[in-house]
Parts: sequence; structure tokens; C-alpha cells
Amino acid sequence: MISSPIVAAVTPFDERGVVDYVALGDYLDLLIEAGVQSLLVNGTTGEFPSMSLVERREVVDFCRQRWPRRLIAHVGASAVGDTETLIQAANDCADALAVITPYFFADAPEAGIEEFFECALSSARKPVLLYNFPRHTQNSLAPALVTRLSAKLPLLWGVKDSGKDLSITQEFKARCPRLRVFVGDDRIGIRVAELGIDGVVTGAGGPVPELPLGIAAAVGRGDVVAARHLQATFDCYSDARKAMPLTDIAFVKAALAARLPGFPPHVRPPLVTASAEQCQSIRTFMRDNMINKLSPF
Repeated sequence: MISSPIVAAVTPFDERGVVDYVALGDYLDLLIEAGVQSLLVNGTTGEFPSMSLVERREVVDFCRQRWPRRLIAHVGASAVGDTETLIQAANDCADALAVITPYFFADAPEAGIEEFFECALSSARKPVLLYNFPRHTQNSLAPALVTRLSAKLPLLWGVKDSGKDLSITQEFKARCPRLRVFVGDDRIGIRVAELGIDGVVTGAGGPVPELPLGIAAAVGRGDVVAARHLQATFDCYSDARKAMPLTDIAFVKAALAARLPGFPPHVRPPLVTASAEQCQSIRTFMRDNMINKLSPF
């Protein structure tokens, strides 16, 4: 069973833009030490659109060797054939697959999106998590479509919804109670029981995994005071992230550099790496507001 919170990993790049596997290994060790049980690789936080299919396969292979717990490989692409290629590779090493709604062709017909998933997932041999992120794909994953796919695809086990409309998130669950529904919103961890969903996927929380883990643990044992305290700390981190004129991914990498000496802050174009001044500001924020409050849960 894939448990919440799921951490969506970054992909470290060195100054030449090459995947830095030493840094990736250090990052995985941080997540293991924090107690993370479920890892998603090659997702949005992992900059998958900026990576080749070969790189994405190599990252999954590396993580499988270094990650002893549940591994979810994101295999989505805009071409059915590329998705099938990534699925065939991940079938052999990942515990589950994640597939984003096809992108570039904005407002694609729902029938075409349905056909895309049916064709692409025909070779899947591992449980599948559908990934809804309409802000980036310009295509929404409709609850009615998920209901139809659920009836056709026995391996479909859940949805990751980053659409920000909680009524749609809840509709996924209401229409398909057998599916596990996760939301991509770091402010929702304390509310999962109230919303009737199964948990969160955090990408931006990767530098502070102890916080989403602690919130989930406190909610699970009914400790409202602890859950609120931890959520407030996590919200402070999110506020700082949103206040910085950077993409979330650039901020996250700079924040990781504050916890892991030598971790590279570089992102690939068209994203822009945090400047030296921004990195120092983030390092100061992490030192003064976060690191001394983190402990494994």
C-alpha cells in the first residue's frame, strides 16, 4: 500500500546540467532518515519535461538501487509511444507508475485523453496513479473520465490531483471510492480526514520532509494540537517559498543546499537557478526558521 505523504523528488543537476547522482544519493539518504515511505521520481518537481527518456530511465534505475521503500515512477509524456517506453522500463523496477494527463494540445477532447490513457497503459504491469495538473497540461482530468478508466483498467489505483479545486478532488473519491486520492497541496495535510481523501503528495516539502510526515502522524493519532503546530510551521515554509521570486523547483533546490552541503541548486532551462543572493537568503531562512525545528517522526 502506498502511504501518505508521498514525496516527489527533485533531480539534482550539476553546473553543466548533468544529473548529479552523488547529490541524488545524498538526498535519498535524507528522505530515508526522515522516515519517508513513498517516493515519486521524475515528476514535475523532478523537471521531467526537461529530461530525455534515457535520463528518466536511468534515474528510476538509480533510485531503485538506493531506495529500499515504495518507489513510484512517473512515466507520463506527450507521446503515447514515449509513455509506453517508460512504462516498459519501470514495470521491472518500480512499485507503481504515475501518468500525467497528455499535454501541449490544450483543451484536447475528452475522448482523445481517454484513448491516450487506454493505449499508453495497456502494457502496464504495476499499479497506476493518474496525475491531474491542468495548470501545466492545459487539459483537465475529469472525474467522469477517471470513473470510466477505473472500470476498464484494474491496475488503476489512484489519482494525484494538483488542480487546486478541492470539490473536484473530492469528486474523484466520491465517484470511485476504491481509488486512493492524493492532493498536491502542502497546506492540506491537516485536513485530509475532513476532506475524505487519502493524503498528500509534496514536492516543495522535500527539503523539510519531517513536517508533512509529522502532520500525517499527528492526524493519524488524533493529536490536533501537534498537527496544527506542525502545519503552521509548514505553512511558514510555504509562505517563504511563495514570497521568493523563484519557481518552486529553484527554491526547493536552494533549500536542499541549506541542509545538504554541496547539493547543487541548478535547474535546467527554461527554469532559472536561484542567484547567489537568493541562495543565501534561503539558507538563512532555513537555518533560522526550519532546521532546528525538524526531527524524525
